[in-house]
Amino acid sequence: MRTIYLFTALTGLLFLNACSKTDNYDGPNATMKGQVIDKVTNKPFLTGQGEFSIRLLETSWSDNPAPQDIAVKQDGSYNHTKLFQATYTLQPYGGAFWPAQKIEGYQLGANAEQNFEVTPYLQIKNVKWTLKAENKLEISCTLAAPITGGLPQVIEVRPFLSLTPYCGAGNRIDAYYKDEYRALINQNWENIGNMQTGEGKETYTIKDIPLKSGYTYYVRMGAKVRDTYEKFNYSEVEVIKVP
Repeated sequence: MRTIYLFTALTGLLFLNACSKTDNYDGPNATMKGQVIDKVTNKPFLTGQGEFSIRLLETSWSDNPAPQDIAVKQDGSYNHTKLFQATYTLQPYGGAFWPAQKIEGYQLGANAEQNFEVTPYLQIKNVKWTLKAENKLEISCTLAAPITGGLPQVIEVRPFLSLTPYCGAGNRIDAYYKDEYRALINQNWENIGNMQTGEGKETYTIKDIPLKSGYTYYVRMGAKVRDTYEKFNYSEVEVIKVP
């Protein structure tokens, strides 16, 4: 019996000693920031808040690392302050653009800045809007495709309305996200656009969107294709003040 008591006591002491050991691993010690640039316009890529990411794969310690995603902001920028200094593979991921080139063997130091270039599936052009009687909004646009060969089928064009400058699929007034306020397309580019120039043949117009008097709306048009992620390409945000 004494042997059992002694064994139990020693086991408890060993457990407490193991728990009391200090974690000697360093915490996150690196910051990374940058901008995602539209290859066509050479301007920040037009997106919605957090609608795609910069994907990091830390290759220092594993051949099959778990992905880390840094959300990209509406202005195309990203910033992360809690990373480890290590070797990574980097790639813009999950957005409304053609697959982006990976950067492999990237040595992340204490303060890094890395920009990326992507080619959007679609450009939303010639956005025009009119506030008609009874505060009914009419808004229209055309499309263009920087790369026409192999472009996934175009699904739809629709407006996004918000009460803040953050405007897109993730920041919208749901009352306007209805089938009646969209142009359903479901067509290959050869049917709706020029395969050589990339310019669209159609003007898409959404009518009779009811706005409230005295409100300021932030509005943009979006269009998406039938790829894995079905994210939207966007126009610039327009500000509409309703009298």
